[in-house]
Amino acid sequence: MGVFIRGANYKVWGAFIILPSSFLTNDAATCPKWLLELASVSDPVPMAFVRATGVAVLESAVQSFEAGLALPHLVGEADEIARLANEAGLSLEGCIIHDTSGEQDAIQKSIALAQDGVVQGFVKGQLHTDVFMGGLVARDAGMRTDQRMVHVFAMFPPDGGTPLMISDGAVNVAPNVDTRVAAALNVAHLCRALEIERPKIAVLSATESQIASVPSSLEAAEVAKACASVDDGADYEGPLSLDLAIAPLAVEQKGMSGSAVAGAANGLIMPDIVSGNVLFKSLVWFGGGAAAGLVMGARLPIILTSRSDPAPARLASIALGAIIQNAKLVQNAKK
Repeated sequence: MGVFIRGANYKVWGAFIILPSSFLTNDAATCPKWLLELASVSDPVPMAFVRATGVAVLESAVQSFEAGLALPHLVGEADEIARLANEAGLSLEGCIIHDTSGEQDAIQKSIALAQDGVVQGFVKGQLHTDVFMGGLVARDAGMRTDQRMVHVFAMFPPDGGTPLMISDGAVNVAPNVDTRVAAALNVAHLCRALEIERPKIAVLSATESQIASVPSSLEAAEVAKACASVDDGADYEGPLSLDLAIAPLAVEQKGMSGSAVAGAANGLIMPDIVSGNVLFKSLVWFGGGAAAGLVMGARLPIILTSRSDPAPARLASIALGAIIQNAKLVQNAKK
């Protein structure tokens, strides 16, 4: 059995001493103040916290209410919710509890609340992702639109600076060209909602050249071209390697000039779920980033968090959902 020694940079496992990677950071994830301010300029969004039978879920619900982001509807076993809140010293004032039993009952009740217009967003709680997303993508749930559902991580650095968007690291395993086009357009939309006026979106591959032996490089060029043809409010380029997408020094060293995106990308479109998942976790564990996760392309925002996500990442995710939903309501009001 392994034992962590507080204050030490190693772990004792039986007779062995395990040294963690020196790349791991001690920087703690933070939810930027400017993000909360941007999200709270509109009315709080009523959101279903689906199976809110966990302290972390209840804490995020209370924090989002106190920040003026959400009106929490806590869906789950009412006795368990009350017990956990009492033990954690959390006041559920402002929260509405909907008593259900089990995972399936929780997601179905949450969908019914959305269909009745009671809630305008979903936050994943203590239930399996396949049950959560499976319920929401079912045709009778009414959450599907003519767009593909894609997952976007907004990665917020510890200093609260400009976020970096990554898609798709959690939902689409092997997204085809059309799905990556949808992802890129949604990433640009999210950037603009966060007041990045002209987003720069890089479609990634292992190379900046179109090479037949690297299919993702050919597809990246196709994705960038398709996006540029329908969205003139952002710059799209692909294929780009990661270093050329984000590092001005790499652009200079490789002599790549005349690009509107290279070295300054706001969003990265990944070729598959593995690369997206690895990149976002690298930014979390090596860079201290807060990963705010959101499923876009549905009728209502879907906040997909992990049980291991720290409180700042959860709060940032809810803030993103509130911003997107309020932007959608404003757009619909103008029609």
